[in-house]
Amino acid sequence: MIKPLIGIGLFRLGMSREEVEQTFQNLDHWRSDGGSPVNPSYIEMLFMREHFEYDSNGRVKFIQLMNPHYLGQFCIPCLFQGVDVFKTKAEDLIYTLRKEYPMVGDVDPRTGFSFAIQELQLSFWREGIMNDEIMKDPLFLEMSEENQELEKRYFYFTTVSIGAPGYFDFMADDLVDTHG
Repeated sequence: MIKPLIGIGLFRLGMSREEVEQTFQNLDHWRSDGGSPVNPSYIEMLFMREHFEYDSNGRVKFIQLMNPHYLGQFCIPCLFQGVDVFKTKAEDLIYTLRKEYPMVGDVDPRTGFSFAIQELQLSFWREGIMNDEIMKDPLFLEMSEENQELEKRYFYFTTVSIGAPGYFDFMADDLVDTHG
């Protein structure tokens, strides 16, 4: 569950580094390959330790979650308000969320990379763009099937992030998109 201003899954804003590490250790049963400690757990793949930022008091002020579909063949629903943010096309997700919340960042959900809802300190990012028009483009059609499949992942967001109050204020300088 993605809970803006609170946390994602068992990780919470305001946790100490030690609490974050203890949470990872408590989730060791999520390890692939029979629990071997040399293989990262599914949780460690979704929440890499470098995807946490800490304030000057050593408390979590930012958490980023990776799209599990980028990381292998496992499925963990990542829900915000009942919607799986990594199984919903980025364009559709942003159009839906813009009906309820003003957004900052990129303006066009068809071609944008980064969107944030400042009042929730919630951000979505994708590393590439894919839409129905691109799929019809001759350059896309000339790609191998394997490369086409890799490109199709850009229909969806790569990461979702939450921050402590004020974390995404830097995006206020970007274009502001009010409701729809």
